[in-house]
Amino acid sequence: METRGPWRRHGREQLCTTPRLVAYRDEITLPDGSPGHYDWVQVPDMVRVAALVDGRLLVIEQYHYLTGTMWQLPGGSMEPGERDSVATAQRELAEETGYREGRWTPHGALHPMPGLTPARVHLWSADGLTPGYPSPEPGETDLKVRHIPLDDAARAVRAGRITCAPSAALVLRMAASGEY
Repeated sequence: METRGPWRRHGREQLCTTPRLVAYRDEITLPDGSPGHYDWVQVPDMVRVAALVDGRLLVIEQYHYLTGTMWQLPGGSMEPGERDSVATAQRELAEETGYREGRWTPHGALHPMPGLTPARVHLWSADGLTPGYPSPEPGETDLKVRHIPLDDAARAVRAGRITCAPSAALVLRMAASGEY
């Protein structure tokens, strides 16, 4: 038995495994003492990058299979074996936009869906970047890189145009800090 705060886990069943996720069902005792089950998903941690180029923020416009067209900051999943979120952030930025190198600043991590997964999204900013050629993955060939002022990106968050939660949080954090 494992105790997690007021919860107790008595067992775990693996429900499904795919290359992208593992779904579990834990047999638990709820905080009120009653028995129950808790279904959750293990997925890789992710990254988002607030990249500034020539005084403008790089924003990705892309069609997502589940949500449709979205604006969000460059980023993606940590690959198996990647343990350093800055390396993932640098890889994702280069793949999606072609920009490399520069100065990198960490901005912590968020739990975007704490009731469903323990996965985090690590937040980074970068400036002083060197342009290059993007190398998008097969599912990213439709993405468009937009260069927009940070104030416009903050307005896009408030207007519901940027709905990726970690992207929105990082844009608003950067706008409030006045770092750019």
